[in-house]
Amino acid sequence: MPKRTFITEEETLLPGHNPMKDSLILLFCAIASGDLKIKLLLVYHSENPRAFKKHKVNKGQLSVLWQSNPKAWVTRLLFVKWVNAVFGPAVKKYLVDNNLPLKAMLLVDNAPAHPPGLEEDLLEDFNFIKVMFLPSNTTPLLQPMDQQVISNFKKTLHK
Repeated sequence: MPKRTFITEEETLLPGHNPMKDSLILLFCAIASGDLKIKLLLVYHSENPRAFKKHKVNKGQLSVLWQSNPKAWVTRLLFVKWVNAVFGPAVKKYLVDNNLPLKAMLLVDNAPAHPPGLEEDLLEDFNFIKVMFLPSNTTPLLQPMDQQVISNFKKTLHK
């Protein structure tokens, strides 16, 4: 849970108004060498937020793969869609462009969106990707993304 709550200036001026309880999920991914940026998966509760309609935002041009879920959770279907639409093509292009063998490992934690048998859901073009799971109850200790990437991202939000 967050240690503090951020509310807009307008919300503090409205008497009896509760702050917005809006949430979203960001799925981070990186390669070990750090020289390939893979598009993030963003899961929000709304497919087309009002702000997007008002400002005519094209979700295809965002630097994230925008997906929606009523509870703003990453589901197996959303995760597989991200792997097949974003991760697989980006990694394959990177390996081909750098004359590297078509071998890749996707290291994931044991979140419900990452169930066993994930390799069976990958497109045939991406059967070079091996999916490995972190051991249970070790994610907070071993999760590479928790070490610096996510914490640095959160720090930039609070500046």
